[in-house]
Amino acid sequence: MSLDMNRMTQQVAFIECLDQLKLVLRQNLVMDESRRENSAEHSWHIATMALSI
Repeated sequence: MSLDMNRMTQQVAFIECLDQLKLVLRQNLVMDESRRENSAEHSWHIATMALSI
C-alpha cells in the first residue's frame, strides 16, 4: 500500500471515529431546550468558535 493510500485509510478511519460522536449525548440542552446536545455538535461549536477568534 502506498503512503498516500495509507494516509487516506487513516483519514477515513478518523472521520468514522468522529461520526461516532453523534451517539454521545451531553447533559446540556440545545438552545431551544428541545433535546440534549450530542458531542459532535458540541465539538463543532467549539471548533467554530476557535476559528473565529
